[in-house]
Amino acid sequence: MAQATTRGKVGRAADDLFKIGLVVKGVDSIFEVVGGFLLTTPNKVARFLAVLSQHELYRHHEVLSGRIDKLSESITLHAHLGSAIYLIVHGLAKLILIGAIMKGRRWGYVGLMVVLTMFTCIELGRAVVAREVVTGALALFDLAVVLLIRKEYRAKFSESSGATSNLGTDAPRA
Repeated sequence: MAQATTRGKVGRAADDLFKIGLVVKGVDSIFEVVGGFLLTTPNKVARFLAVLSQHELYRHHEVLSGRIDKLSESITLHAHLGSAIYLIVHGLAKLILIGAIMKGRRWGYVGLMVVLTMFTCIELGRAVVAREVVTGALALFDLAVVLLIRKEYRAKFSESSGATSNLGTDAPRA
């Protein structure tokens, strides 16, 4: 009986981690979409940086204002359009898939596992090549979320239906 209680606590902890992971990925997705839209308006960002630097010039911080001026001059629409599109599409895709998971849709689980796995591979590759520790840590977090999604998917859909025979259906078979 004690073993069953321990498994119940572990199962609840995994469920809680799954929900926390989805919330974190959801918030991250919102930031990606907002960041993507901000990148589509580089002129406004450049003007904001120019206003910031003028204020700093007034305070006689020429080194800081000079750097901000150079940053605002380097922001162009063409340089950031690809990044903006990537962030918006990636963020919206994750938000849609997370919403589908919240509604219990099977395709949401599968889709989010695929999307996160692809980007985890890209992040791990970038982390190794560029020796980026933060990127590597974020990739490991994404991998943990994928494993939690997989566990939840199996618990929800594998017990009542064939292993993967009905990936397109939304609810477990009775």
